[in-house]
Amino acid sequence: MKSKVHQLHTKTNKKIMSTTNFITTIALTIAFFNATTAQVSGNANYAEQKGNANYGNGNYQVNRVNTIQTTSSSQDEMVLVIKGIYNERATSQIATFSILQLGKTAEEATSLIDERVNNVMKELSAFNKEIEVATDMISFVPTYDYAIEKKIFNPKTYNEKPSGFELKKNIIIKFRVNNDFDKIVAICGKNEIYDLAKVDYVTTNFDMVRLQMQKKALEQFKDMMNNYSLIMNTDLNKKEKILQEGFNVTYPMESYRSYQAYSQANANFDPKSDVNTIKKNTTEYYNAALVKDHNFVFNADITEPTIQAFYEITIRIKLREDQLPKNTIIRNNRYYIITATGDVKPLVL
Repeated sequence: MKSKVHQLHTKTNKKIMSTTNFITTIALTIAFFNATTAQVSGNANYAEQKGNANYGNGNYQVNRVNTIQTTSSSQDEMVLVIKGIYNERATSQIATFSILQLGKTAEEATSLIDERVNNVMKELSAFNKEIEVATDMISFVPTYDYAIEKKIFNPKTYNEKPSGFELKKNIIIKFRVNNDFDKIVAICGKNEIYDLAKVDYVTTNFDMVRLQMQKKALEQFKDMMNNYSLIMNTDLNKKEKILQEGFNVTYPMESYRSYQAYSQANANFDPKSDVNTIKKNTTEYYNAALVKDHNFVFNADITEPTIQAFYEITIRIKLREDQLPKNTIIRNNRYYIITATGDVKPLVL
């Protein structure tokens, strides 16, 4: 009898221990999940729950973003707007450097500038034979000083006297590999050509770019028509439509923005020491158009400055049907009757 009671107590204790272990396992799992979630969500969320002053005083707020409207409709019509961006790498780039040469004579100025240009051409050809170089004459004028001349009636007269010549040219360099530009700048600098006037981006693929954007917009339009036909319980493909299309291009030179460094050193100086204000650096950065208000984008992961092509198509769909069939001719004929007394009265039919 005692043996059976002992066995019963043993089984009961095992069940209790098993249940306790199971509950403990669940509790540890929940605690681990909560700890993991808190770690992933960040300190701002922790501050919101705990109100910890060291983590923002619990002022964490959800960032609510309003959507951009791309489709609108009324009882009469529905308007669909489809926008797209195509980031196109330049098939070639054209850099323009400005050269200024002074000389005491016209021959000296011409000889010196030709020597600099020829050296650039030779070094660029040795570096990459695909690089094309051309020159563009800008100006060739004499420079003057004033010299004192003594004459009979006026002891001192100031007259202009040629002192030299000023020759300006542009050297135009066309290259296809983007990384070659560093070498081009180094070669020009070696020959005392420092003034980079501009860099043009050129592409020969505009027809292909526009065609691909039109095809992509058509795919988007078909999907919209199928979805909205299902939502509105009507076949929008059979409705009358009015189309408006737009296309535009921006080049990198149009997308650069100026920037000035904001940070400045802050230190405690001795009252007797001199404090020099740090000059903030001013530079520029490439600011491409954002894709958030567009339906599609080609080559979104390109890091280098690109030619950006923009395509937009607006479709107006007529929702309200005409009460009369098409090609119906409406005649507003009015009939009158002349009475025996000569009065004219409208005849109601």
